[in-house]
Amino acid sequence: MNSVRLKRFDFTLFFLMIFLIIFGLVGQYSLSLGITETKNNVFLKQTIFALVGLFFFVVIFFIDFRFTRSAAYLIYLFTFFLLVAVLIFGHNFRGVKGWFNFGFFNFQPAELAKLSTIIILAKFWQEARRPVRIKHLIFSFILICPFIFLIIRQPDLGSALMILIVWFGIFFLVDKNKKHLIGLLIVLVLVSSVAWFFFLEDYQKDRILTYLNPQNDPLGRGYQITQSIVAVGSGQFFGRGFGLGSQSQLKFLPDGETDFIFAVLAEEFGLIGCLIVLGLYTAIFFHLIRMARMVYDNFGLVLILGTNILLFSQMFINVGMNIGLVPVVGVPLPFISYGGSSLLISLISFALIESTIIYQPFTKYEDMITL
Repeated sequence: MNSVRLKRFDFTLFFLMIFLIIFGLVGQYSLSLGITETKNNVFLKQTIFALVGLFFFVVIFFIDFRFTRSAAYLIYLFTFFLLVAVLIFGHNFRGVKGWFNFGFFNFQPAELAKLSTIIILAKFWQEARRPVRIKHLIFSFILICPFIFLIIRQPDLGSALMILIVWFGIFFLVDKNKKHLIGLLIVLVLVSSVAWFFFLEDYQKDRILTYLNPQNDPLGRGYQITQSIVAVGSGQFFGRGFGLGSQSQLKFLPDGETDFIFAVLAEEFGLIGCLIVLGLYTAIFFHLIRMARMVYDNFGLVLILGTNILLFSQMFINVGMNIGLVPVVGVPLPFISYGGSSLLISLISFALIESTIIYQPFTKYEDMITL
């Protein structure tokens, strides 16, 4: 790679990403203060995940994104086989058979499936002829159906939901025909109804019902939501202080390092901390839109915008879980929640975006830079 291409590296996106990772590590370190057993030190593990992920980030952004474009179907098949294999050989955790246990590291193929969904849809819409027709909607949905089916079988409703949201968001961007969108909404309603009666497990239905009225079971299924809302509210404007959150430090808040890390940050750093975190996500959201204007082909465009949809949707749902606006569906907060698979795939996604910008034709890039 020559020096001219390296000058295109987007440091703004990189540092926004790093700031989010730092916030996550601060939250994990705070939670680890009261833990004495090394095997439970999530801060140490998350730090290692971040370093390994940054290594992959550096390696991948040096690789021409067109290699990923040409290998899209191989990546799709590889992910499919991993999702099948995890149902057979996977590690069961809290009733979900969705991890490969490698000792220190548990890999979750569902996280890779989110990125693979973006890549395969980017490849599909690059090859699809215009104008967009109903058959394109059907074929693109057929592509992601195996992922959704296999992930629901684990069962992991949150990851399946994210794949569906990415598919819908990308289709919304490439086709603004109102008739198609109305038909799509009708299909989604029908699919949701079928899923409720035939695919969702009882505990997943209970999560949705608990969301509608958590006070029906405040010490059972409504406990997480109730404690999370208490933690967020107790932070007030400036927060209780680093390591001083009673809800998180005294373990009243379950899953503080994963699903409810935002509540931990809200309790310890208050509204100010929440606004900083949300501000970072907002800055990334608009910056990715600007970066999307710098690409010359549909694959790069869908890759960037699809990643943006995934990032923002996961952020919105996770924060909504923490403040009681959406059901608890096990969606991580990108770059912040504890989890090697989520952090690694998020870093790889951003590396692919950097590669997409770096390897644009010079004339196209220079024209867009002047806008």
